[in-house]
Amino acid sequence: MQLSIKQSQELQLTMNLQLRQAIELLQYSTTELETFIREQELKNPLIQLTEPKERSAIQTRCLPREQLIEKISGTSITIREELLQQVNCTYSDNDTIRVLHYIINNLNNKGYFEEHEHNPFSEQEITEGIQLLQYIGPHGIGARSLQECLLLQCKEDPHCPNYVPVIISKYLEALGNKQYKKILQSLPIKLPELYELEHYIKSLQPFIPLNDEEENFHITPDIIVEIENNHISMFLNDRYLPKISIVPEYASILKNASDGNGYLKKHYKEYNWLLTSIEQRRTNIIKVMQVLIQRQRNFFVQEEHMIEPLTLREVAQEIDLHESTVSRITNNKYVQTPFGTFELKKLFSSKLPTINGGVISQNTVKTLLINYINQEKKDKPYTDQKITDYFNQIHGIEVSRRTIAKYREELNIPVASKRKYSSYIYK
Repeated sequence: MQLSIKQSQELQLTMNLQLRQAIELLQYSTTELETFIREQELKNPLIQLTEPKERSAIQTRCLPREQLIEKISGTSITIREELLQQVNCTYSDNDTIRVLHYIINNLNNKGYFEEHEHNPFSEQEITEGIQLLQYIGPHGIGARSLQECLLLQCKEDPHCPNYVPVIISKYLEALGNKQYKKILQSLPIKLPELYELEHYIKSLQPFIPLNDEEENFHITPDIIVEIENNHISMFLNDRYLPKISIVPEYASILKNASDGNGYLKKHYKEYNWLLTSIEQRRTNIIKVMQVLIQRQRNFFVQEEHMIEPLTLREVAQEIDLHESTVSRITNNKYVQTPFGTFELKKLFSSKLPTINGGVISQNTVKTLLINYINQEKKDKPYTDQKITDYFNQIHGIEVSRRTIAKYREELNIPVASKRKYSSYIYK
């Protein structure tokens, strides 16, 4: 074997700090963008902020159309902002703060963390972030599943009985189905003790609600849509953001500064980057919203019209952006309309084919699923196969039993055996 030294060239893409921050800037809500701008003022001595005359932002109660989109009024922006502020007060490491902000901004109304396809962080970073979140929020907040939520609460309870974590990790489903024999065969405990452990597990919270549903929570929409005589117009709700400029004393110094003045050059470069990134964010949001208004026009102008099938990829191709960029733009943004306020990402819906060669949106199928289950006989609920046959034969929608099961679980609808004799109406 002969050893040799060879020289070769290769092209690699690297992501510097500014590029990473520019990407993160895309997914900031307008409220978060204001916080970020004020942070930059503290870091950069060249930046001067001028408060606008119209300081108050438009706020609205979320009242979406129930048959199309899940209610957003269950999501408390107030509590979410409190968690974000607590993060800023508790932790000083920028990487830790970014991870925790990402987790908090992606909590659903049950306090569960919903991971997106374009997650910029590793699984280990997310797991460590969830652990850190337990120190500033209620135990169980940020969990990715019921098991993780219960285990986080157990970990923080010094009085948690032995074998409870094992039962939650391995036998939670068996416990829920009263399969005590299966658990007793695996653990060195007796039935009376198992009853006590079951009682403790039931005392834990299955989820951490972010709000009291009876309270009125308000959000600041990022986009305002107005409709008059079937004409749709839109604008960004960013009039309350402070205006960014250079401190006058530094403006004259920069004009006469030599090339060797690295300190000023560095901060001036960051100032220009901030202006460029904010304008790019603004331009891209407008582009995406214009496509959504065009493609979902009937939804905006007709009272009962469903959302049309539309994917992130289709929008990305139409405005010549990467799909991940469109995903970041639509994440954590709200749009206000005359009939309610919605999460921007809810205006997207996957497609399902129909027998006649057409397509139907995922949201429409879920609505039909809820309506069909609500009309079933409670002593003989429909199985997933029965529902599948109903969609295929009656509506001509090509959907598999596995897909029906998936939608049912997403809608928190139990299997047929657990719906038996239940009078609950699903929404």
